[in-house]
Amino acid sequence: MRLILCFFLILCTTCPSFAFSFKFKKKQAPQTPKMVETKQDWEYEAQNIPLSDRELKEVEAPKTDKKNYYPEAHYVFEKYNYPPGTRNYDIRFIKKNLVEHPIIVADLKCHYVAYANYYFRADNNQIYSDFYVEKLDTTKSKTKRILSYNHKQLKRIPVLLSGFKEEYRNLFNGLSLVDWSHDSNKVLIKELIGSTVGGIYKTNIYIYFVNEDRTIKLSNFEEAILNYYLDNDDINLKQYRYSLEPLGFNSNNDNMVVVNCFVYNNEGKKIFLGVWGYDLKENSASLISRTSPNVSISTNGLALKRVLE
Repeated sequence: MRLILCFFLILCTTCPSFAFSFKFKKKQAPQTPKMVETKQDWEYEAQNIPLSDRELKEVEAPKTDKKNYYPEAHYVFEKYNYPPGTRNYDIRFIKKNLVEHPIIVADLKCHYVAYANYYFRADNNQIYSDFYVEKLDTTKSKTKRILSYNHKQLKRIPVLLSGFKEEYRNLFNGLSLVDWSHDSNKVLIKELIGSTVGGIYKTNIYIYFVNEDRTIKLSNFEEAILNYYLDNDDINLKQYRYSLEPLGFNSNNDNMVVVNCFVYNNEGKKIFLGVWGYDLKENSASLISRTSPNVSISTNGLALKRVLE
């Protein structure tokens, strides 16, 4: 080591050009982005890029390495409305995230998706929601259509709103999909209204017609059910806590919505009152059964599920 150092000093004293060429390079300062110089440049930089033209980076799945193993992702479609009428959204993290996008469900043809978004207001401890029916990119495979769909890619117009105009503490307004019809033209939606503390006390039923871009509320369906029990059984359900639980579409009639009717006794126990059907073509309600809740219901909506196979 000493011999090398001595040799280096001798070269520097006998050959000045060598010492000059051995100078260390200065560290370059980081370059700052160039500022715009003209009004035209500023207008170009400040222009609003349409949502449809914005690039959305795809999140890559983690890759297997020597320390970690990540199995390859596989996807399958499962029937959404099974068992009929039992689907409820998981929004347990809404107070933390403030906004929840629970699940998107495609029709049988995978041409559309239906879904709800939930929102939380911390000042009122209030939850409200909106509902969307949107087109899918049919140029892609059915799986890719669902995976590539992004709610924020375009400006979306909801087909139904719940709780946006009300401001009450602990109010809950939750829209959710019951199911698609078999012909993929009708969407059955339920609206649960209640309290984030005391539970649900009312259910409204809606139908969205895809081809007509029209939403209707089945108010006369509920009125027909209440009038029947008042006239035939002398029971005024408005004086009790009751619930209408939509099951889906009748498997033998794609235009008939099927609903279970329950009433609660003083102990809070549910008592079955009957199964009802509403014919969308005839605009009429009918009692299907007072004794058996078992009715043939079609299951049409498709939800994409990730599996490890």
